[in-house]
Amino acid sequence: MIYADTDFFLALLKPRDWLKKKAEEILRTYSGKITTSLVTFIELMLLAKRYDLDPVRVTASVMAICGIEDERLLKAALYIRDYGLGVFDAFHAAHAGDRIISSDKVYERIGISRIKLEE
Repeated sequence: MIYADTDFFLALLKPRDWLKKKAEEILRTYSGKITTSLVTFIELMLLAKRYDLDPVRVTASVMAICGIEDERLLKAALYIRDYGLGVFDAFHAAHAGDRIISSDKVYERIGISRIKLEE
């Protein structure tokens, strides 16, 4: 497997990018052999707003390119897009399941039970 960083996926997903042609060529050449990490997904979510990209579309596209099946990644993207959560809160929520220890009340808003950190 060949690890791809954020620049590769941005080049593919942005409407115009100076690296787009080369990224598409690499995708054709190495299709089925490309992987990435959670760090890339977090970075892409941080950049999605800057480049006016739909977080869910970005996440689904990268998952498809890499053959990743992890519903938590899509869940985090949905929390960002549909509930306005910040990127880090969205990933914490997606990984938390139904309960989280936190002082942040945002989790209750999306139906996650919170063990209150504050007194």
